[in-house]
Amino acid sequence: MTDLELLHIITMPTRYQILMLLLDHHYCGKALSSKLGISESAVSQHLQVLKRCGLVTGLRIDYQMHYQVNKGLMLRAANAFCQALSETEKTHWDQENCDCEFAASCSRRGASRKS
Repeated sequence: MTDLELLHIITMPTRYQILMLLLDHHYCGKALSSKLGISESAVSQHLQVLKRCGLVTGLRIDYQMHYQVNKGLMLRAANAFCQALSETEKTHWDQENCDCEFAASCSRRGASRKS
């Protein structure tokens, strides 16, 4: 799985919330459902995606499956994101010397754009 695919999975809002909860404590699907206010089946579907990519592992405790985060993989994704950010800082936004195919017709040419 590429870093980009991993970031896409992590940044889906419900999955992000699940991961943030699991970083603090291991939870079963029912507890996650209650904390997030969504159905157990919805939690289960998100957990399947997270398990498939290795971000979450499960451990059976009594009759319940409890989940925890693979912190090593989370760190890899975070580092990839930080690396991408640091690479973009090295690139200077020069609108006057833009050489993209739409530069001539850009209505914002010369205007500063920060978003």
